[in-house]
Amino acid sequence: MVKDIFVDGVGNISVQAGLSRIELTQLKKLPAEGATPEFDITERLAMSLETMLKLHGALSEIVAQMEAKGLIRKNTDETISSPKKK
Repeated sequence: MVKDIFVDGVGNISVQAGLSRIELTQLKKLPAEGATPEFDITERLAMSLETMLKLHGALSEIVAQMEAKGLIRKNTDETISSPKKK
């Protein structure tokens, strides 16, 4: 059986000695209003550069499909956001 892992964010991404490492993070606890949230590194993905580039391509394709369907949109500063609900 394949285990699902939930993450709230991505921490550091590094490339060294032909390997890419991506830290996956989870929210430590809900912050008080106005406080900065704290995250823990819970998992680390390690993969070859070839696999990292394949992952990049696959994610880029999914983002493009989501944009085409109007699920998300790129802002002028190149960030991606969900469309505002009416």
